[in-house]
Amino acid sequence: SSTEIDFLADFCMPPATSPSLQSLNPIVGGVEDMGLNNFHAVAAPGTTSVVTGRNKATPMQIRCKFGSLGTAKGQFNSPHGFCLGVDEEIIVADTNNHRIEVFDKMGALKFQFGVAGKEEGQLWYPRKVAVMHNNGKFVVCDRGNERSRMQIFSKCGHFMRKIAIRYIDIVAGLAVTAKGHIVAVDSVSPTVFVISEEGELVRWFDCSDYMREPSDIAIRDNDFYVCDFKGHCVAVFQDDGTFLYRIGNEKVTCFPNGIDISNAGDVLIGDSHGNRFHVACYSREGALQSEFECPHVKVSRCCGLKITSEGYVVTLAKNNHHVLVLNTLYVH
Repeated sequence: SSTEIDFLADFCMPPATSPSLQSLNPIVGGVEDMGLNNFHAVAAPGTTSVVTGRNKATPMQIRCKFGSLGTAKGQFNSPHGFCLGVDEEIIVADTNNHRIEVFDKMGALKFQFGVAGKEEGQLWYPRKVAVMHNNGKFVVCDRGNERSRMQIFSKCGHFMRKIAIRYIDIVAGLAVTAKGHIVAVDSVSPTVFVISEEGELVRWFDCSDYMREPSDIAIRDNDFYVCDFKGHCVAVFQDDGTFLYRIGNEKVTCFPNGIDISNAGDVLIGDSHGNRFHVACYSREGALQSEFECPHVKVSRCCGLKITSEGYVVTLAKNNHHVLVLNTLYVH
């Protein structure tokens, strides 16, 4: 559809056939659809709220904003993804500049790596990046010569190995489990893949019965939280593929494109519907606790959401070519 073409930008290619998947046994289990819960926002006591057109949301203040369109150090060209590092560095997949840039929390560039190209160790339109917290290695998903390619780089940015992921069309979400397994979600054929650091496909499950278009993923304990961009919610699965429940609805989490889970276990879901960055905070059980919005800057196509240990919310405005670090006055 035209919406998909716009959303996927440079990465709209015909779907891949997946012969390698046919020989694998999919995970099956008792899957029960618990339905879409409806929650209504209640303003937190003692806060000033602004009406967003959907619900009342507490304004977020801009702690820092960095980046601009260009090719110089610290600039971006249509960055599609980011993550936080071991020391909460902000690591950006600078897609159209074919590189990874690493910043401190206040936006100072620490270093960058990547040489444009399709050969092993080079980067070609990197879309997603994640960090292995036990060793600091970078996992980068780009295009290479195929629809999707995964490569591992050392914490200094030196190429280590390529992981073949020909069975994935477009990596919409990328995360690393506490055990060091890489988790990638395909947005074209909604499927979650669990891959070892050595490149072995550990397991996979099809989630297309429960969602329309994955856009991000977060992991807590043994549960996978997958944003559904077109379903306006988050679908929660056990790591064996068993569907558990959904969080959010069209009134609150409209076209969600980022998710993270705080140290306290709260689920933060971000969207930029209406050109405002909006965050809904839910309990792990799915009860809406609070909402935040950044009324000070218009954004287009925010990709991803991360919360720092201090409670700052980070997002990447792809079409604005900058990173936003926001203070929610988040209390937990």
